[in-house]
Amino acid sequence: MPLEAEIFKNFRHSITGRKLRQEFKTITSDSEPAEWYRKAQKLVEHEMMEIAEKAGEGGEIDASILDDESAELLQLYLDNQETWQEVCLVLERDEETGTASTLVLNRPMALKLTENLAQLVLHGAYQTAPKTKETPKTDLVKFMMAFGQECAVYIGGPDEQDQPAEIVHGIADLPGAVEIYPGSRIYCGGLDAAVDGVLDGKYKPLDFRFFVGRHSYDESTLDVSVVLGKYQPVACARALALKQCISLPKPLWHEVLELCGGEMKEISQLELSKREDVRFQIVDEDDMAALLDDEIPDELDELDVLDDDDDF
Repeated sequence: MPLEAEIFKNFRHSITGRKLRQEFKTITSDSEPAEWYRKAQKLVEHEMMEIAEKAGEGGEIDASILDDESAELLQLYLDNQETWQEVCLVLERDEETGTASTLVLNRPMALKLTENLAQLVLHGAYQTAPKTKETPKTDLVKFMMAFGQECAVYIGGPDEQDQPAEIVHGIADLPGAVEIYPGSRIYCGGLDAAVDGVLDGKYKPLDFRFFVGRHSYDESTLDVSVVLGKYQPVACARALALKQCISLPKPLWHEVLELCGGEMKEISQLELSKREDVRFQIVDEDDMAALLDDEIPDELDELDVLDDDDDF
């Protein structure tokens, strides 16, 4: 969620959230988004300017000299920059232990494979994991033959980026695939069968999504993030979870919030109005092909992220 929404919702635990309600007495939990969003935005801009004025000659800010209010806002701001407009798919959640893991769906990393990236996706960063019966049998050459020229790779999150990528798809009868939860019709696994299916022409490379890394949560920290207003849980839509974040006419985050309707839709509109650089243009197929040729690089450095707001 936007920082403005986080501090509005988190007034019980946040110094900045309490200050927002103290400075603007008209704001209540029932206030319309247009009212609290603009005022929260104004507060954040003012406070961040004051923090910036305390920067040293090199432009660095010494957090030790900040008061509690400024230190908290700076941390909230930095955290929000790291997870800006993430749309995450919850892969697993254990209510008893509080552990959970999610994949960020809208952080494209590459549209085709280099040999190094293929090694990372297939075997992980160190390629030293012991082989088990679940270890994919696919070798690098075969994997490159199937996905080398067209492969959707995403940054799934900051954790476990040294591990082999998670493959996600919607193919129920793919050997080795496991449904993430009953009735979702979203599946993980089955890499060997996916490679064979692509080589045989049964599947297309973009029927699959590969995620390097994930968000891993312990001790109910995901639940705490929801309570603090950092994330908004919504029902999973299979079509959106499986959609490739490539050349989208509208960023996935905004599409999800608009489908939610109500307050979520209003927040999306407010975020769009804040970003003057967001423009949507209708182009024909020839124009789109030229645009793709001009702007998509042949190779992307490993772990470089293309925000889906920058979709081509």
